[in-house]
Amino acid sequence: MSEPAEYLATYLRDHRAGAAGGLSLFQRSSRANASTQLGRLLEQLTQEIVEDCASLEEIMDSFGVQQHWLKSATAPVAERVGRLKLNRHLLRRSPLSPVIELEMLIAGVETKRNGWRSLQAVADDYDQLDPARLTELIERASNQLIRLRDAHRAAATNAFGPG
Repeated sequence: MSEPAEYLATYLRDHRAGAAGGLSLFQRSSRANASTQLGRLLEQLTQEIVEDCASLEEIMDSFGVQQHWLKSATAPVAERVGRLKLNRHLLRRSPLSPVIELEMLIAGVETKRNGWRSLQAVADDYDQLDPARLTELIERASNQLIRLRDAHRAAATNAFGPG
């Protein structure tokens, strides 16, 4: 394998590991906010994230890149450790919880979009990459970001707004 191909394989594995942690956070946040408008949005986005992970796995398969078991196993663990934050409530969620979670979700989706953009930048060099499909994935991530930022604004208003 050439050096650029090795870098690409590592890059794809790293993004897949990050996607595993992001998916775990989407699932947990969706459950934690069940039966609310935010929960319904997160449930819808969780399904989209599952589909995005499948798209990434298809790209990895087309290159013959397998997931790195350690990276894939540790990303969800890191997400769980990230839950251990001071939110002024020891055993239950506070109004701050969705604000922080949405910020992490926004960061993850932004990273995913950057990943699709990086692949699009080299799509002409690799037959395995479909520029049109990458454009669709970039647009989808952009739409996810719009919805997450709107939800973040509402959560911040709820948490920090006057009484």
